[in-house]
Amino acid sequence: MTRGRALAVFTAAAALLVALNTLVYSLYRSEVRAVSATLEDRLTALGATTARWLATGGDAGSLLAALVAENHLEDAYVVDAALRVTAGVRTHAGSPLNLLRVDQDRLAAALDGHASVGAGYSVDNARVETAYFAVATGRVLALEAGAEFHAPTERVRTTYLVTVGVSVLVALLFGLGLGLALRALERTRLAHGRAERLAAVGQMAAMVAHEVRNPLGTLRGQVELACEKLAPEAPPRERERFTEMIGEIDRINRLTEEFLGLARDLPLDLAPAELGALAASIARELEVSARGAGARIEAVAPPAPVVASVDAGKLRQALHNLVLNAVQVGGAGTRVQIDVGANSACARVTVTDDGPGVPAELAATLFEPFVTARPGGSGLGLAVARRVVERHDGALVLESTPGERGARFSIYLPVRRS
Repeated sequence: MTRGRALAVFTAAAALLVALNTLVYSLYRSEVRAVSATLEDRLTALGATTARWLATGGDAGSLLAALVAENHLEDAYVVDAALRVTAGVRTHAGSPLNLLRVDQDRLAAALDGHASVGAGYSVDNARVETAYFAVATGRVLALEAGAEFHAPTERVRTTYLVTVGVSVLVALLFGLGLGLALRALERTRLAHGRAERLAAVGQMAAMVAHEVRNPLGTLRGQVELACEKLAPEAPPRERERFTEMIGEIDRINRLTEEFLGLARDLPLDLAPAELGALAASIARELEVSARGAGARIEAVAPPAPVVASVDAGKLRQALHNLVLNAVQVGGAGTRVQIDVGANSACARVTVTDDGPGVPAELAATLFEPFVTARPGGSGLGLAVARRVVERHDGALVLESTPGERGARFSIYLPVRRS
């Protein structure tokens, strides 16, 4: 992925993350306010109801103990105007009142009949809320609500943190998906460009086939006839000139066939073929031309037969192109090996050479038509080979490192075709 696309993906993922967290935080604050208001209303209702019960003169100790137990309060106690505890749960009657836990202004206001609920004190960073309610005969009911009472608020906070984590994960997945989509789009764009180039090649091939092949056939026949009419005493160089002319005509014919092979998709004639035998046959066929170029070809096959359903003629053409390309690029002294293998999923035919390798600047476009690292090459051999392999539902892959010495091309073919 290019730097610009990576930045675009990061920006989109960050924008999504910010939008999600803004929405989640807004919902979180709204939910916290709603839960806090509900808890405050609940504490107010508990205090007001209990204060009325205490005014009737019932058993204050039992009532307060039940109130604390049932509502998960920290404490509940009753104080008089002299700040003496007259009844309580954790702060027992007669115990000295801890003034650090008491808001004396609010307590005085409660003695005047003004109930209140608000922040009290903190214990180990845990907030304790206090509420004061007037009880008849100059007494005040004090309620303390701690972490247990406010557990719903903490659950909302935990849910918020989990949601933030999920939103981060969603943003990461979104970024990953967007990156993959952009890569797929780029591949589609490249495939579309390749299809357009192949269409242009097809038009050119039709023109070449119509305008060139028939005249070439006539020209070759005339050259052969002229060669046969040479006098026996003619100099050897004269006969060599005719041979060279025939060779050039054949080269143009081969180029025309490559154009046609790249442009037209004739139906495949599929049949089981033993790939080891096919590789050995190709090595034998090209041995003479390789020896003339100072190269050497050998085929290596596993002991067990490797059989795949292929169009043997077209696959042979693809392997011919790979091997001849290795011989022509490598030149004298090059060793080319055709290796056959298989696993449970696919069969493999690999062509390896110890030549100069694939230039790094050509690696990205090596299989495109008219791209070649060989002076005088047509740039069609690898394009034709890949097209043949792709039509077999296979893949032709450059497996060596571009820029380093030696090249390795592998053809992967499905073992079975549906």
